[in-house]
Amino acid sequence: MDTEQGKESHSSSSSIWSRATDSWLLHIHQPLDIVRWFMPSWFTVSMGTGILATCIGRIPYDISAVRTIGAILFFANIGLMVIFSLLLMAQPCVNPSISTYMRVHPRRMLHYGAVPMALGTVVAGIGTYGFYDTSSVALYVGWAIWWVSVALASVTSMLVVYIAVSRQTGGVESVTGAWLLLVAPLAVCATAGASIAAYLPASQAFVTLFVGYALLGAGAPLTCCIVVLYVHRLAVYKMPPHNSILTSFIPLGPVGQIGVGAISLGRVAPLVLAQMGGVGEQGKLLTDLGGSLDAFMLNAGILVALLVWGSCVFWAAHAIFSVAYQRRTNKIPFNISWWALTFPVGVFATLTAEIADLLDLWFFQVCFLALVALLSLLWLFNIARTLVGVWTGSIFGISELQD
Repeated sequence: MDTEQGKESHSSSSSIWSRATDSWLLHIHQPLDIVRWFMPSWFTVSMGTGILATCIGRIPYDISAVRTIGAILFFANIGLMVIFSLLLMAQPCVNPSISTYMRVHPRRMLHYGAVPMALGTVVAGIGTYGFYDTSSVALYVGWAIWWVSVALASVTSMLVVYIAVSRQTGGVESVTGAWLLLVAPLAVCATAGASIAAYLPASQAFVTLFVGYALLGAGAPLTCCIVVLYVHRLAVYKMPPHNSILTSFIPLGPVGQIGVGAISLGRVAPLVLAQMGGVGEQGKLLTDLGGSLDAFMLNAGILVALLVWGSCVFWAAHAIFSVAYQRRTNKIPFNISWWALTFPVGVFATLTAEIADLLDLWFFQVCFLALVALLSLLWLFNIARTLVGVWTGSIFGISELQD
């Protein structure tokens, strides 16, 4: 009797494994296909995980269990970055024609902006969990990662005009929120630079602060230009189709990141200028200006952050209404683009946390906790569906290759 039950159990488990394997083989004919058709949009998983870890680390309550969960997510984000980076670097060896594919489908190149943004979450996470305070090695490793992200962000942002004038085949109707993925890294890197500048020696901190403001100055106007173009597209051609409707959440991220960058750089500027006070003639000049300049930077950052926070409320409402409208008439299948929801919400939460820290207003503190709770739910939903998709192989199918 027990033997028969054991055989039935073994047969049942074999059947389940067989169905899962068959489903996998429908989409992935061999394991190298994962590398062959790996897309940089997978870095959005790292972005979502990293921003959640940072937000959890900023919860203003000393709860060890919550802090531990955030630290686990931080290290998980590092693991994801390593895996995705290895896949991306190995891809040209396995699939040399990928560059031709990108030229034929230039909109896929937009997702390369996710790479420096994912690196930015690692840099910010190192500071959030106190590694810059305890280890000089972590400090300079984080600084090196930041410079890599700055280089990648600069290259990807320069591709926007190139793609628009030489590769883009559609008109204004083809514009989606995904266009912002190439300029958003500039503001993300500016914010990451602010998170590390306060721990660096005076001269290095000043360079980091200067580059951070330069990145924010380059990214903010580009972001505004693309947002205007996107609004024009919405007014003339209505909302994007259901298969790309989730990109409606993307503007929330770059727009909010302008505020986060401004207020983060404004907070660290007085510290850096004070450090530079004793460094040569340049330091004396900064000391003379410091009494007014550092206050101006901080106050300007707060003002920009408050203005941007209101804009974020608008874009969040617009995205929710757009998705709800499309959901009424069309099913939105799960694919990797669902991760576009997490990072923008995380940026909104980070912006709210920065304002709450400086102004000490309970309204923003409550909003921050609510946004972290929402972000956690979104992350849990996405990671569960992603793991199922990886197990069955469905997430590696044709839906991942859609614009």
